[in-house]
Amino acid sequence: MTGYIIRRLIAVPFMLLGISFVLFMLLYIRPGSAAFAVVASIMSGGDEATSKFEEKYGLNDPWYEQYTDWLWGVISEGSFGDALTPPNDSVTEKIFERLPNTVEIGLLTIVMAAMFGIAVGVLSAVKRNSLLDYLLRGVTIAGISIPNFWIALLLVTLPAGWWGWSPFAFEWVTFTEDPAKNLSIVIWPAMVLALASAAGTARLVRTSMLEVFYSDYVRTARAKGLRDRKVIWGHVFRNSLIPVITLIGLQTGAVLGGVVIAELIFGIPGLGRLTLAAVMAQDYPMVLGSIMMFSVVFIVVTLVVDILYTVVDPRIRY
Repeated sequence: MTGYIIRRLIAVPFMLLGISFVLFMLLYIRPGSAAFAVVASIMSGGDEATSKFEEKYGLNDPWYEQYTDWLWGVISEGSFGDALTPPNDSVTEKIFERLPNTVEIGLLTIVMAAMFGIAVGVLSAVKRNSLLDYLLRGVTIAGISIPNFWIALLLVTLPAGWWGWSPFAFEWVTFTEDPAKNLSIVIWPAMVLALASAAGTARLVRTSMLEVFYSDYVRTARAKGLRDRKVIWGHVFRNSLIPVITLIGLQTGAVLGGVVIAELIFGIPGLGRLTLAAVMAQDYPMVLGSIMMFSVVFIVVTLVVDILYTVVDPRIRY
């Protein structure tokens, strides 16, 4: 296991290098000009002002010089550079200022999705082909089918129209400032993002458990007189966890994508909202830094998922 972790960690820089190069090229070939977008929004002066801006930030250099300059700054200084948009803050400082808010939403989403998804999936499998099973399966299908952003918009608008209340009624505070108030704000986007993930997890848990229910060792355990609770949790559920852990790990990518829209709708100052604003402003240093941070989080999660395989099933060795 130690050797496998070391090999994975050695491969991480090369993975990030490939991601950064592809992302930079996509930003480079996209239509429009970052210099024109920034200059037009803060000053007048036409082509002359745009040319000065491009020269100041090296935007008129060949693409390979721009990329190598950015990459050298990351390697030598550990910095993603400065933002192109005023007030030209440090990209690294801005990312780490917003990152805790996004991580909080992501962790809460994954925990809620896992808890509710596993609970519904186990109950549906145990009560298979019953009225409760059909009802839960219908709810999970609806959860997968309904877009998250639509539910978020309804959650914001309908309570305000019916009861004069909205998640926007609270002013944003960080977890360290006021944990209770912070959770009362973060719980709503996390709940919206967790809906589809929980539904997918529930359906996979049900399918995996039903496959294990008819295994020989389960029949043997029942024949030995073990209680149903012991059979379900100790044999059926544990041996169906591998695909569930895989799905939860993969859902991290969907959560990272969905958090951009969730932060925008609920007005949370997170990394996703920062990334979206940078894309709209064509602020490529901020876009590169933000998405590279998302990539690091996803790579770490996949490594943790691989390690959890060995915890759930000791027969797995790398």
